Amino acid sequence: MTGPSMPAAERILVMRYRFIGDTILTVPFLRNLRRAYPHARIDVLVGPQSGEVLSACPYIDETIVFDTTRFHKYDSGKGKPRSFLSYAGLLRRRRYDLAFVLKRSLSSAVLAWLSGARTRVGYDTEGRRLLLTHPVPWDESVHEVESLLSVLAACGVPVTDDHMESFLSDDERKEIAELVPDLASPGKKALVHAAAAHPAKMYPLAAWAAVIARLHRETGFKPYFTGAPADRALYEELEKLSGVAAVNLAGKLTLRQSMALYERMDAAFCVDSGPAHLAAAARVPTVALFGPTDPGRWRPWGAAHRAICEAGLKACRCVINDTCAERPCLTALTPDTVADACLQALAAGRSRAAGCSEAST
Repeated sequence: MTGPSMPAAERILVMRYRFIGDTILTVPFLRNLRRAYPHARIDVLVGPQSGEVLSACPYIDETIVFDTTRFHKYDSGKGKPRSFLSYAGLLRRRRYDLAFVLKRSLSSAVLAWLSGARTRVGYDTEGRRLLLTHPVPWDESVHEVESLLSVLAACGVPVTDDHMESFLSDDERKEIAELVPDLASPGKKALVHAAAAHPAKMYPLAAWAAVIARLHRETGFKPYFTGAPADRALYEELEKLSGVAAVNLAGKLTLRQSMALYERMDAAFCVDSGPAHLAAAARVPTVALFGPTDPGRWRPWGAAHRAICEAGLKACRCVINDTCAERPCLTALTPDTVADACLQALAAGRSRAAGCSEAST
């Protein structure tokens, strides 16, 4: 019995207007898609800021910025938002043969249908089956990278690898070296990303301070902070609580500059967030803290990285679903548990490992 036949296509649209982490996790999908369609035009519909992570990606021809709302502090566009229907017209004029709807919303499937693409592949969620030519079952238990690759496999596109990549130019690397001269100083350096768009994902600041203080005592490392301008005060408080001098770059770097900075780190210690995925894509050993989100779906992807959560409380969605105010799934993680994992990452140093990592407790 043969599998599904790969659709013929000269113009392909990939719809992934999500946040930073979601967007960088699309890279294995795009690489396998390009391998299968070496001569096709491949465009990606992206969020206003998050789409920048795909700049210089060799597997696509163009990113199209989708900007209709301003509800997310890490992915808000500039200028006046456009209407949903204006994007429908734009996409229809481009005459796509094949559209991959990697968002799971009803509106994204409607947009794909309005685009006129004759083949529309996406998840069979939110009542979208009638709008898709190839509805794909969504398995919530698998990692997002595996889930995206299953969409390719469902329409006959071969999947041959799943590793992450980050795309930076020599000019961008030179620019961050000039912007942050402290990078030339000796000693271990690590990203500490404590901020999150959803407060439920944040590890207590006092616990982070204890982690940083211990890491500094035992390794002499220097913490680096990045994020939105609104995060700067949080990191000032964290530096004060830990008593460890840090490099606070929150609000001072573009997303591309932050990516170049992460590439220079010896390790990254993060809550469940976009920077955790960007650091992992740069193959910097990454430790990510999980509580109300599922590490099985959202852990940093790659063998050099770890997701840690309180034993017995995996995939807890208590706060996201407004059923719990204490957040034991995250707050019960002791600073020593977190610091032990971070020390292992610092000892490992920079890694070029690729492949799939398992969630750890």
